[in-house]
Amino acid sequence: MVENTFLLETLKQLVEIPSVTGQEQQVGEYIFTALQACGMDTVSRQDIGGGRFNVIAKIKGTKPGPTILMTGHMDTVDVGDGWSTDPFRAVIKGEKMYGRGAADMKCGIAAVIDSLRAVAERRGDLCGEILVAFVCDEEAYSTGVDHLIRQGIHADFGIAAEPEWKAIIGSVGKMLIKVKVQGVAAHGNRPDLGINAIEEGGKFLAALGKLEVLEHPRLGRQEYVTLKIEYCEFLINKHTVPAETKEFVITGMENLVKQLGLRAKFTFEVQPPYYPAFDLGDQVPWFDQLKEIFREVTGEELKTDYSTGVSDNNRLVPDAGIPMICLGPKGYGVHQKDEWVDLKSVEQISKVYQKFLLLKK
Repeated sequence: MVENTFLLETLKQLVEIPSVTGQEQQVGEYIFTALQACGMDTVSRQDIGGGRFNVIAKIKGTKPGPTILMTGHMDTVDVGDGWSTDPFRAVIKGEKMYGRGAADMKCGIAAVIDSLRAVAERRGDLCGEILVAFVCDEEAYSTGVDHLIRQGIHADFGIAAEPEWKAIIGSVGKMLIKVKVQGVAAHGNRPDLGINAIEEGGKFLAALGKLEVLEHPRLGRQEYVTLKIEYCEFLINKHTVPAETKEFVITGMENLVKQLGLRAKFTFEVQPPYYPAFDLGDQVPWFDQLKEIFREVTGEELKTDYSTGVSDNNRLVPDAGIPMICLGPKGYGVHQKDEWVDLKSVEQISKVYQKFLLLKK
């Protein structure tokens, strides 16, 4: 069982405050107060509009050193059906805590808060500065992190406390492309005088498999997927690898229309949210030190991996230029019923964060 009662109570409180996307205010206030109590130098609310806010905190050491960013998102997906427990009650069974957001990602937020409390008590050993950003809207449009970036954010390295027991050093990107097809009307008995947008669009969709798809050594190939057809508009999803830019994808689609000899007018619009892919490779600052600490605390090797899903790191790495990894506790049932987190791993990750934040130079 977890010995750290502060950590356990913090996680319990976080899970029992509903914070489905758009409703992060109450959990934001709890986090704001918790960070103040930790002994941070500054804690502030960063307004993102509509009554919603990010929570930003800083603590500076007595010695020079780098700026480390610790991040997490305060929102969760909706509950859904089929739970065997109350999703907004922190239910502990053995070494697991159940509840919506227990894994994604209130466990990580609790571990960060707990680690900052320990760091503040040893401020004399802290080199440089720790910047903390808990943001809104990651599960929808990443409005919170986009606002954070627009306001200006700089750090030498960062850790997103997502429920990843491996260090996630790269990720696919994601594009949603709205395709509009405009034909020419004609009478049903003289179709030769018109251009049938539906038929033209059907030919285009049937040929999507002909588009060039690039391959990444760790992220593989990410194909085109048609999500929706409405009137003569399509919504196409394309997960991307780092070389597949907006321009690459849209140019490929425009060329496909020409290759098929389609006569209808096709327009392509990238819809929000857009997430560029990234790959840090071996360019992760202090990774050897982090691996050593992880091994010391957990008895396991810290492995690296790539994600086939997107996160706020898809904004912070390409757009803010901060080398970010995901590293957090072990969990299960993310975006599903009966979500849970391994409590021992939460305690271990808090210790990893503490040691890293105090020992990095």
